[in-house]
Amino acid sequence: MKARQQQKTVTRTIRLPGSLDSVLQKDAKEKRTTVNSLISSIITRYAEWDRYADAFGFICLPRNGFKLILDALGDETVRQIAETIGSRQPRELMMFVFKKTTLDAFLSQISLFSRYAGFGTYEIEAVSERDYTMVVHHELGRKWSIYLAHLGSQGLKSTVNVAPKVHIAENSVVFKFSVP
Repeated sequence: MKARQQQKTVTRTIRLPGSLDSVLQKDAKEKRTTVNSLISSIITRYAEWDRYADAFGFICLPRNGFKLILDALGDETVRQIAETIGSRQPRELMMFVFKKTTLDAFLSQISLFSRYAGFGTYEIEAVSERDYTMVVHHELGRKWSIYLAHLGSQGLKSTVNVAPKVHIAENSVVFKFSVP
């Protein structure tokens, strides 16, 4: 994945209600940053995530409520749901956002889901030029690991034609794969 490059900035003047400015001032102070930096991160989130999440009909749900729903499902049901979604959604979303289905686009999509959707955190290591290990860590338990394992496997198959080897643990999933 390519590192973010320093981009030329643009000065833009906007009008905000005083109540919003107060919230921004308070939050910037708590986060030990500037209001400008906070606004920039808010707009970045919109540009990288919110506008696509809205277009695809994503919903927001508290993590503990989601975990209760997930835990009420059987392992086979979780697998079937993940495979159904994984066989089409990653490709559709990648084409919509990145206009291509490549390994870099797939990894960028994982990064967005980790950063903004709360799927977990991930690390990827290039073991060699063609061989990769990706670890996804989360705090949602075994059912979420099962879901991520099957979603990720189907996603890799449907987008970059790669069949990973997967190891499922309570709060993590390890994907090992080679690209052609």
